[in-house]
Amino acid sequence: MLAHHDDEVFCAGHLARALRDGQPVGLLWATAGGLAPARRRLAEGDHVRRLLGLPEALARSLALPDQGAALHLAPLESAAEELLATLWARSGAGPAGRAEVFVPAYEGGHPDHDALNVVAARLGARHPELTVYEFPLYHRNAFWLSVQGAPPPVPATPNYAVLWLDDEALTLRRRLVRANASQSLPSLVPLLALAAWAGRRRAEPARRLPAHAYSLPPAPRPLLYELYTRRRFPWFRKLAGAYLGNT
Repeated sequence: MLAHHDDEVFCAGHLARALRDGQPVGLLWATAGGLAPARRRLAEGDHVRRLLGLPEALARSLALPDQGAALHLAPLESAAEELLATLWARSGAGPAGRAEVFVPAYEGGHPDHDALNVVAARLGARHPELTVYEFPLYHRNAFWLSVQGAPPPVPATPNYAVLWLDDEALTLRRRLVRANASQSLPSLVPLLALAAWAGRRRAEPARRLPAHAYSLPPAPRPLLYELYTRRRFPWFRKLAGAYLGNT
């Protein structure tokens, strides 16, 4: 479950492992637009689908407005349910089949990342056969930006486990960057350079999704997305609370 076409770059190692093991893989992209027109982002998503060898039924793009995923939490959940049903049907495992779901971390880097995290938490609560993992992309730190780094610790949350990328996985990551050409220079290359500078060139952290308190900001405010978008955490908290039934 991905917020944007290019988020898959940051879980390329897990994608490579699943494909190598012959596991069925599906992608759900929530939004389209942002740093490039929606039409181009959708075309790049189709390039990624073909690169990974996925049939059209297993790679869905909802094309919601960038920075607007939190406004569409229920439709996102429905789309995720449909994709899971398709995966289970194709694998022959049925609705009780075990599955892993990867989603961007709740870390305040982008409001769409945090929105997908809320939906994944709801999905995991409804389906105990799912194992939901979150993977960090970026968030504000004391200096400016941390890429693929652990956010400030929250009590009772597990540490991130690091999957070290072998040459095959690193090659897949590079191919995914090239497939998302509109995001390469303005976003992906600088982010991956910062990760490499921090010693995470071959590191891909992920952890079991903790029981986040979505009524609380994921990191000290201001959150990163509050510095470069008009979205503010109280806006997100209200939408997440209404979706989770906490209003």
